[in-house]
Amino acid sequence: MMAVLAVVALVLAGLVAGTMTVGLVAIRPAMHSLPVASYITVKQAFDISYPKFMKPLQIAALVASLALTVTSGLMGDPPAATLAGLAFLSLLVNVIVTVRGDLPINIAMASWRPEQPPADWELQRSRWDRFNAIRTAAAVVGLILLAAAVAV
Repeated sequence: MMAVLAVVALVLAGLVAGTMTVGLVAIRPAMHSLPVASYITVKQAFDISYPKFMKPLQIAALVASLALTVTSGLMGDPPAATLAGLAFLSLLVNVIVTVRGDLPINIAMASWRPEQPPADWELQRSRWDRFNAIRTAAAVVGLILLAAAVAV
């Protein structure tokens, strides 16, 4: 059971970290190269479809990492429980930054008119990019910590 739980937690956290990393290093630069109206149109489309995939995935990764933490602790493996617990906290940071940082900006961007963006659109995009980088880093750290928990 412990092995199955470890694999599930790693796969889920890997999907979260991988999806966010691709977004940060590949999709973001491509989107930034678009004219502003195209950027807004594409970003609004992403913000409709992306959460349908990512919300359940982030929650599942969080639950699996917590289950691995608890199970490792109950099975008397303090190093694994500690690393899994730190992974859980990192994945929790990922979710909190998503909800408190990215999401409010996404909601604001949903009302933007592509042909007439707000005067501060570049500032808002930069804020979103910063939050996205933080949440991506938290997801990657969570994955690394889960891998370390499984390895010990």
